[in-house]
Amino acid sequence: MLSHFLLMVLYALIVSLFFTLLWRRERKEQIKLFLQIFLGMVGGGLLVAWLMYPFPSGPPAPIP
Repeated sequence: MLSHFLLMVLYALIVSLFFTLLWRRERKEQIKLFLQIFLGMVGGGLLVAWLMYPFPSGPPAPIP
């Protein structure tokens, strides 16, 4: 089974490649845009995961 992180990286790779080929013609601009989108998506996902880490992941505690 694939991990969430691997799936996130694969999704970021495919989306970055698609938009890079759609929006840029020059090779140097393509590489720059690809890295910006890819690193932004992966870094943003890791940042959101890090910000959510302190919150509980289980069911809510019962009210006494």
